[in-house]
Amino acid sequence: MFNRGYFALAYEKKFLTLTLLAFFSIMSFHTVVGMRDAIVYSIENGASIVPFVRTYITLPTTFLVGALYLSLQKRFGTALTYSVVNWGLGSYFILYTLILIPHYSDWTISSEYAQTLRSAYPHFQHIINLIAHWPSAVFHVCAEVWSVYIFIILFWQVANEATTKEEAEKYYPVVIFLMSFGTAMAAYPIHYMSKAMNPGLALLSIIVPISLTLSSIVFYINRKWALDQQVVPLDHAPKEESVSLFSRIRKALSQGISERVLYVSLSVMIFNLMMSLFDSCFWTRVSESASGQNEVLAFYSQYTFYKGCASLVAGMVNIYLINRMGWYFVLRITPIVSGLAINTMLFSYFPNNPIQLPETLTLMNSTYQITHLITWVFAIGLLGSYACKFAFFDPAKEIMIKEMSSEDRRVAKVFADGFSGRAGKITGGVLQSLLLSFTAAQSVLEIAPLIFVVSIAASFIYMLAIYRLRPRQDEALDPAHAVG
Repeated sequence: MFNRGYFALAYEKKFLTLTLLAFFSIMSFHTVVGMRDAIVYSIENGASIVPFVRTYITLPTTFLVGALYLSLQKRFGTALTYSVVNWGLGSYFILYTLILIPHYSDWTISSEYAQTLRSAYPHFQHIINLIAHWPSAVFHVCAEVWSVYIFIILFWQVANEATTKEEAEKYYPVVIFLMSFGTAMAAYPIHYMSKAMNPGLALLSIIVPISLTLSSIVFYINRKWALDQQVVPLDHAPKEESVSLFSRIRKALSQGISERVLYVSLSVMIFNLMMSLFDSCFWTRVSESASGQNEVLAFYSQYTFYKGCASLVAGMVNIYLINRMGWYFVLRITPIVSGLAINTMLFSYFPNNPIQLPETLTLMNSTYQITHLITWVFAIGLLGSYACKFAFFDPAKEIMIKEMSSEDRRVAKVFADGFSGRAGKITGGVLQSLLLSFTAAQSVLEIAPLIFVVSIAASFIYMLAIYRLRPRQDEALDPAHAVG
């Protein structure tokens, strides 16, 4: 599985530096996401406000940060853009912990008034709940956008600019594999937060040093290997080229986005849509049995550890498959695993369905509560889906993007990892928020049968998008292009 070439990477400074950046990026990603979920899910029916947060707050924030990212990256380069996004969004974590939380009741409406409004307007109960807990909702937004830009968009932007095509094909499968170790290790800072009297302060004690480390590594990479950036000085920037983000998107669409960019963006969007539905249902189930932030963090710590272990195993398999079978074979694994996992869980919530799981299990005249066991069965499906996407889909996608032209790479990173990734989650949020409002359901699990129908349709579109990414007959059938 591992040939001598992979062991030789241990002596390459560029590979080691990118691996270190990847390790701290993914550790910070899971640490912040763990705290984000603990904060929201500890609110009564908190999981059901997530679709509304993604629809009405995350959506505009994504476009604003995307516009800022494109502007800063063009004018100042990747290194400075990284630090601006890193500390710009991360500063809210400090504000939330040190200022908003100690005086939470002064910044929000009373719980009694919020309950009165929810009773009077049941179809808007989740929006009212969002407004009543707006500091936590904004934390969710900043944590989600920060983690995605730091780990997905900016990390891969730095990696793609710092490496050649040959280095990317050699580094990425191993970097992805070693990232899984960072995922498993992230379980320990999350566990530390779950035991802390003040989880917010515990988060700051972890994330501030990591953020400093991340920015320092990026500046070192830029100084050592000169990131491939086209910086336009402010006093020489042509005024006529200063167009809006929507104008840039319209221009890209009018000029024609390549088929690869279009379908890789669609596949990323559909995966995130399906995972948005899966996440909401699964974490609603977890939050209903948890008693507070610390208990949610404790479960998330275990979940993250097993997610990292699953990614390690998938990463080892990927290193073998991507060299023997080609990137397209590897690309097809994720839609199969994720489709089976999410649709099985959602189908289990149909009334009187054949796979309805019991609440208890009786063996030898003893009765056992298996609710927790059932939750972990669904957790395996969820973490398995993310492990496949992380270990199989992402490296195959990055190898494919690396083969594109410079402009297509830039568009692919913004559309696929930026807007399409966010659009998928936001679309899932829109669908769930509309269904929750229309049905006046208190929990997203009450509308699981309706979500199942959406998920089935999304699964078919996902598989179609992957099929359209197949290599053409005129492409060389080397390991990087083999159909498998």
